[in-house]
Amino acid sequence: MNKVRIFTLFLLLAAVVGLVVYALSSGLSMMYWLVLASPMILLLLLTIWYALLGWGDLAKRLSVSGIMFLSLILITVGVRYLTRYEGSASGSSMPRLVWKWSEEKVPSESIETKVNETAVNQTIETEAQNAATNFLGPGQDGMWESVPFALNWDVNPPVELWRRPVGEGWSSFAVADGKAVTLEQIGDDEHISCLELLTGRELWTQKDRGVNFVKSKEGAPGAVMGGEGPRSTPTIYQDKIYVMGSTGNTRCLELQSGEVIWERNVITDYAGLIPKWGKSNSPLILEKEGLVVVTGSEVAGVNIIALDLLTGEPKWTYETEGSSYSTPRILTMLETRQVVSVNANDACGLDPSTGEELWKYEWSGSFPKVGQPLPVGDNRILLTASYGVGSPLIELEKTGDKWSVTQLWKSTRMKTKFSSASILGGYAYGIDEGRLAAIDLETGEKAWKREKYGFGQQLLVEDHLIIQTEPGPVVIGKPTPEQFNEIARIEALSSMTWNSPALAGRFLLVRNDREAVCFLLPEDGGN
Repeated sequence: MNKVRIFTLFLLLAAVVGLVVYALSSGLSMMYWLVLASPMILLLLLTIWYALLGWGDLAKRLSVSGIMFLSLILITVGVRYLTRYEGSASGSSMPRLVWKWSEEKVPSESIETKVNETAVNQTIETEAQNAATNFLGPGQDGMWESVPFALNWDVNPPVELWRRPVGEGWSSFAVADGKAVTLEQIGDDEHISCLELLTGRELWTQKDRGVNFVKSKEGAPGAVMGGEGPRSTPTIYQDKIYVMGSTGNTRCLELQSGEVIWERNVITDYAGLIPKWGKSNSPLILEKEGLVVVTGSEVAGVNIIALDLLTGEPKWTYETEGSSYSTPRILTMLETRQVVSVNANDACGLDPSTGEELWKYEWSGSFPKVGQPLPVGDNRILLTASYGVGSPLIELEKTGDKWSVTQLWKSTRMKTKFSSASILGGYAYGIDEGRLAAIDLETGEKAWKREKYGFGQQLLVEDHLIIQTEPGPVVIGKPTPEQFNEIARIEALSSMTWNSPALAGRFLLVRNDREAVCFLLPEDGGN
């Protein structure tokens, strides 16, 4: 009997240890839930084991097992009723639990904006007036071939121009005409906030009253995990702003005043469903066609909609099995201009004038896809995602009017959960489940995976990466096929940051769900 006890106890412990090892070696942060749950699993299994096979008579075993089981119940009840769940503690989806009697986040209105007045001069004012950017830059891919600032931040560090509180949300900034526009949640209202680029002071705000993402998804499992507030970044075009709210409310506003020109809800208009973690796509401007392209429901139906820039009237629609969290791009592949979109279960290329499908690549998977589609040459596209769905490199071919798609390889070595990769010299660099990694674009094989920056974001400027780390600091360094050489870092923010940084000329704007900061980058000439 003793041999049976020892053998079964060994199997029990080995099973739990094996579960932890499997979770840690999977490379998927969502598996870390098993690590978090392992002590409770072990205690439960030990309770059952002791009741059935433990030492002592049956009455004693049942008594001790009852105490252990009661302890499990008390721990569960204590966590349930003494703590408050405040979404994820990081991109790994580990929960942020605080005592119920602890203070809520400081309201954004109670903290003043800090402005560095001495850093502003006439030259900087002119630069601010001319600075411009939209989501992930002009190509919506987070990559700049050249930049008007120095990259040696170790000897020429950026200067902080201003720092101010913001409401909750994961929006970035769009910049034009000396203004920086973002989205934030304040109370039960989503705000479109327009700030002065040089000072961070509010010029105007437009409220979408009663729009609260978490409340709109009340009862939907996991919706609160991503936190409160709007997710997408506004798009500025000429003298107007185009905005996609977290619940699908799409608006066009005057940049100078914030006056609403038109609005419509692309979820309710087509009887759709708000995505589990809210609408995060930035509007895409098709200047030639006079259209703005947005995405719709997370379920099958009308998922890509082209609206008239001036009136908001639908001009064409495209149906898929659901939208993703990626933003459509306008690309020229094989000399054909097209809208390329990553959707819930596929990627496609569409005629920008009509919405007609040119090609489609089936890319199924029940988990969200966030990364931007990245062209590799004129006939290949890199698609990246996490959750084990694999990141493929696809090749397009065109014979007459007929298109075809071939998958060249699929790799799990570039798992971009919240961010997009960057392409430089035959390699893709990106944040693979919290660690900076590189893969060879010829094979999809891993070149390296090292620095732990968390589930942050990145920009590629010339041959350097600017990384917004998840804990808050901003890092700059040079990636190579062999390693990443970190040059410098600035203590930009100090809490969980999932927002993409915005780069407009020499102005670098970063924010999270608590505060925003604007840095003036050093003048060019010292690289």
